[in-house]
Amino acid sequence: MTNYTVEQLCEDGPPFAMAMLLNCLKVGEPFVTYGAIRDQLEHQLKITTIFPTQIGHVAGTLMNKILAVDPKAPLINTLITRPTGLPGEGVGNYFADRYKVEGYRKWSTVSRKKQRELVDKERKKVLLYPNWEKLNKKLFGNTVEFKLRKQKGSEVDGVSTNGMNYGGPAESEEHKNLKKWVAAHPREIGLRKLFVEGVPESQLLSGDTVDVLFKAGHDFVTVEVKSCRSNDEDFLRGIYQCVKYRKVKEAEHHPNKVRVESMLVTERKLNNELKIRARLLDVKLKCVSVNNKNHHT
Repeated sequence: MTNYTVEQLCEDGPPFAMAMLLNCLKVGEPFVTYGAIRDQLEHQLKITTIFPTQIGHVAGTLMNKILAVDPKAPLINTLITRPTGLPGEGVGNYFADRYKVEGYRKWSTVSRKKQRELVDKERKKVLLYPNWEKLNKKLFGNTVEFKLRKQKGSEVDGVSTNGMNYGGPAESEEHKNLKKWVAAHPREIGLRKLFVEGVPESQLLSGDTVDVLFKAGHDFVTVEVKSCRSNDEDFLRGIYQCVKYRKVKEAEHHPNKVRVESMLVTERKLNNELKIRARLLDVKLKCVSVNNKNHHT
């Protein structure tokens, strides 16, 4: 279905956005991105393309419905954000009304530091507010949350946190091939000349297993690989695995200082949201093609 008006989106979208926010609060995640809500609504409502600005209308409609029931409810729409963790322009009107500061209406002119202060302040209120479930039931009933599409990873890494399999799923051939190729080609993934062949399945003291570890004196690069079998959920998981491995490797050497970089190597380019998230978390990205025997960087 391609023809879908903004009015229809604002009618049908808020229940799903609210369900995603409630799930976010339950599992302790900090925010839900416009992209995640867009993907959910495209799936649920059978829409080919929804633009990010349209998700802003959904977020505003949701917040208006909440305030109509409880005018003092925290601004939960501040948890609908860009990949940076900050909401878009439309949230400024809500902050201006709530805190009686007209300057907040021009959200893009508010300093990034002040934006973060306001969002952090409101997020704490959202987390402490006890009536989200009651509000959701009153506004939308309890029929949406179980419908949420929960994408699961598709890559089979086949190695547990201690490097042993113990009857788990076998590692995919594609993952093996990519890991082996990365270990043997440090230059083709952009590493400096001081790094020679990497060590596959390198063990950390935390019990985690790094797909490939490159080391040269006090310099290390931890590499997580995601093959052509991986989807966006795998890529997101890979970004956070990179963060963890970097921190653990640094901790292993503490109080001595070492330089540790982290990299995610994939066989498909990440979408823009994931690229931004990786950049914010200082995770380097490299896209290669190994399993179809047509290498590129």
